Amino acid sequence: MLRYFKGSSLQASGFAERVWQFRHRHFVERFGWGALRKPDCREMDIFDTDEAVHLVLEDEGIILGYSRLLTTNAPHLLSDVYPEIMGGIDYPRQKSVYEWTRCVAEPGARLFGVEASHMLLTGVAEFCLSAGIEALIVETHPKLVNLLVSNLWDVTPLAAPMVYDGALVVPIHAVPSPAALASHHRGAGINGSVLEVAADASNPVTGQTLTTFVRHAHTGLTGEVTYA
Repeated sequence: MLRYFKGSSLQASGFAERVWQFRHRHFVERFGWGALRKPDCREMDIFDTDEAVHLVLEDEGIILGYSRLLTTNAPHLLSDVYPEIMGGIDYPRQKSVYEWTRCVAEPGARLFGVEASHMLLTGVAEFCLSAGIEALIVETHPKLVNLLVSNLWDVTPLAAPMVYDGALVVPIHAVPSPAALASHHRGAGINGSVLEVAADASNPVTGQTLTTFVRHAHTGLTGEVTYA
């Protein structure tokens, strides 16, 4: 399932070291992001703060996918690392708008019969609806833009695509919705919640207890999804 951790709760969970190593293996060794290389093979940065949202897709302790969300009303990648991508154009920055970063899944991995990449994207959409995250800012390849649009996300380009560090990147504003989540469910064959949330988990937007948008857990069996 996709487990939610905020800030230091990742360390307390025992998953932190596995997450840093998973990120290094994929973003540095697999994708060749040499600037992130560390001698200890642990990829972490200054944005892994107590406000960072970590979404960890795992099966019996083995990490199959990962995404990080950063609130835009604090320093984040687009504001502090590569603001030139925006070409001086303003973009939405508020408590309920998050930057979606470090999204990756183990190639070929499956969980409950669903590809890990589909489970991860579905979980991100579900988490946003559960937390009241109104939109995500994403600096990504146009392929992800097409994938989000095909799953009924409301996607708006924020600036023209540009080549950054040898890769084509476009900044977008992506709005999740119940229709988008339902599209992910249909496409991936998911019939319930893919989130695993602790009973005392805090909503990163409101500070209140987080409750899931989908009422029952995914079982791997065909069935109707019930939303909150």
